[in-house]
Amino acid sequence: MGLREEKKAEQRRAILNTAAALFRKRGYEETRVRDIVQRLRISEVTFFNYFPTKDALIMAFAVEMLEYSIASVKRELERRDCSVPDRIRSVIRQWATSWDSDPKFHALVAKQSRMMTDVKGGVLRDRSLQLYEQYERLFAEGQKRGEIRADQKPLHLAEMMEGMLVLIAGNWVSGWWKNRSDSLEERFTNAMDVLLEGCGTAKPARLRASRVRRGLKSTSAKRLRRV
Repeated sequence: MGLREEKKAEQRRAILNTAAALFRKRGYEETRVRDIVQRLRISEVTFFNYFPTKDALIMAFAVEMLEYSIASVKRELERRDCSVPDRIRSVIRQWATSWDSDPKFHALVAKQSRMMTDVKGGVLRDRSLQLYEQYERLFAEGQKRGEIRADQKPLHLAEMMEGMLVLIAGNWVSGWWKNRSDSLEERFTNAMDVLLEGCGTAKPARLRASRVRRGLKSTSAKRLRRV
């Protein structure tokens, strides 16, 4: 990176840091572009050279949050010192710890960007798909190692996990369960224990019994059709 590019990166980072500080202090709606440029002592023209709107700041924060998760999964993919289920738990702990460290700001970004409910396109969707791909690779490795059940496609398992985590995180940031005091990490950990038990190669008795019942119903239906 040349000197000019470094200065641009520094200016962009300064804008984001200042915006984040103001969002935390005043809230998103009460913070104006004018407030940001005045604190930085730059012109609005300079600001708009980096971010076309105030909403673009939120999108940048959302992308950074996804990139943090992508980097976490990539690091776990490179590890060979523990099982894939343990590496999945490590990824989830890192994500939860990051959000728990600054809950109000992460909640603000999640709500304003709609990153959990309405990702339609652009860079945010691209990063979301990259995260799915990393999860898919992790589940695929677990299947090869005999640690994850192989009767489901890795991408489907990744989708199940992400859907579960997004719902839990969404409830957490919105304060849906008003009488709950447990941290996001505790909620994620409990959910992942259940999911990974179901993903294990030793199928729980309840799952086997459910499949037997479905088989019996299918056999009965076939007999009725023959009659």
